[in-house]
Amino acid sequence: MTRSAAGTIGLPGRNVGAKSGLNRSILDAGWGVFLTILADKAESAGRELISVNPSGTSRTCARCGHRAKENRPTQAEFACTACGHTAHADVNAAINILRAGLALRAVVEAA
Repeated sequence: MTRSAAGTIGLPGRNVGAKSGLNRSILDAGWGVFLTILADKAESAGRELISVNPSGTSRTCARCGHRAKENRPTQAEFACTACGHTAHADVNAAINILRAGLALRAVVEAA
């Protein structure tokens, strides 16, 4: 459903801009449904779901907190330019997301 309508040079697509907007809406709705189901599953299992903004988590060092675009030399590799920490980029981001979630949880519990 979200395939591009751009077509090829020989057979160009039509309404490419409209299709792009439709694709964005479809993908946004998909995440919304996923998060709703996940929240329901967490509640039925007696767990707590904490939403964390993942922005910048793959560029931030899990060891020293240094954040820079240069920390991601490749898609899969993380290498901090400040402290030299290296890790798989997804693992590094997961650690940062976990810490952000725990920090949000502490704020909610303190209130």
